[in-house]
Amino acid sequence: MKHRPLRRRLTALASAVATAAALQVAAPPGPGAAAANACANPVLASNLDGWGSLDGGWVTRDPVGDLPGVNWAFDTGGRSFYMPQLSVTAGQTWTFSARDRVVYGSGTARIVVEWYNSRGRYLSEQRGPITTLPAFAESGDPWTPVAVTATVPSGATSAHVLQEGDFGTATGTDFKATQCDYRLGAAPPPSDLAAVRHGWGTSVPSQSDEFNGSSVDLSKWGLFGADPGETTGCSPGHNNHGQRCASQTTQGGGHLSVTGTAGGKTGGLYSRMRAFKYGRVEVRERAMPLADNGGRSYHAVPLLWPENDDDWTNAEIDFAERDVNSPQVELFVHHDGTQNSCSFHVDSTQFHNYAVDWQPNSVKWYVDGNLICTVNASIGYFNSTNGGAQLDMFPPTGTLMRPARQDVDWIRMYANSYTQYR
Repeated sequence: MKHRPLRRRLTALASAVATAAALQVAAPPGPGAAAANACANPVLASNLDGWGSLDGGWVTRDPVGDLPGVNWAFDTGGRSFYMPQLSVTAGQTWTFSARDRVVYGSGTARIVVEWYNSRGRYLSEQRGPITTLPAFAESGDPWTPVAVTATVPSGATSAHVLQEGDFGTATGTDFKATQCDYRLGAAPPPSDLAAVRHGWGTSVPSQSDEFNGSSVDLSKWGLFGADPGETTGCSPGHNNHGQRCASQTTQGGGHLSVTGTAGGKTGGLYSRMRAFKYGRVEVRERAMPLADNGGRSYHAVPLLWPENDDDWTNAEIDFAERDVNSPQVELFVHHDGTQNSCSFHVDSTQFHNYAVDWQPNSVKWYVDGNLICTVNASIGYFNSTNGGAQLDMFPPTGTLMRPARQDVDWIRMYANSYTQYR
């Protein structure tokens, strides 16, 4: 479907930006040349050439201090803008991308590529996938990759690369973008693993588990409700609500699963592996309701907790905490008797990758490979992990619960330069 409002706005701007556009239309690499970034002025190093508003919003060149290799970004109070144009040849496939963020709001963005012929006539367009831009967090926003791969249609000689944002009813937003990147050829999608995208190396096998066996590895884990090495028993649940029973935690089909019943019987596990201080942990996890009986929701969380759980207020990192079926997951970093938090909207009934990079003075939180926020906090305690399998009953015993199941595909621990083991 043609997106005519954007095209009309761009046409109205054409004469005003003709001179600048002529300077910004980059040629593709020649035959045999290695693919390189063909976006002119990708990081706005000296000026705003090639960048501008499509809807009359104010624009500025904004300083950047938290994206490696980038010192400036395009910033607008509007919700649609153009990036540098590109000369193209019919039949080529290009991948167009940028890094975006929205301040004082949240919403979505996507790239739209409009194709024009040599006489400047609009031919057609391709609209990229919608990408979620998370809410502003006090401790900082992520820069989110936004991209589209498109093939140049017959007769097209130039690509006008645009962006659209949708921030709902929010007002006073800053829509920012930088690091435009135009590559000849279809680029592979970025990994949704923080460990891969950010180069964490190889996981530590003795501190990790793929959960591919037919039963829980009791040398690595203890089951809630059972003594170490045992598979039977029950104990009081979270805050003495309901029961935690070993029978509710099972492994099979490549997953670890914890099931909560309508009567408040649930489970989970705890680490029997070596405690560590500082490091990186990533888990692939989901939690879903199993029936709609009108009951209350269970509470799911992957976390790191201290060896001595009496000190949890000083040394716990909850890195995907939520009620089952909530549209929002949260990070909580407990330290010095207080806590910091940030949140992200995601369908947590589907598998997602949640990760933390714990360093002496900070905790970075990632969802599907994207940095969501950084909490500046110091935690000096050694910790262990429950493997992401903790399904808690928060309401009092006797409350009807909505049956639910938490599945963990794997959990992987990576050492960083500060990692210590007990």
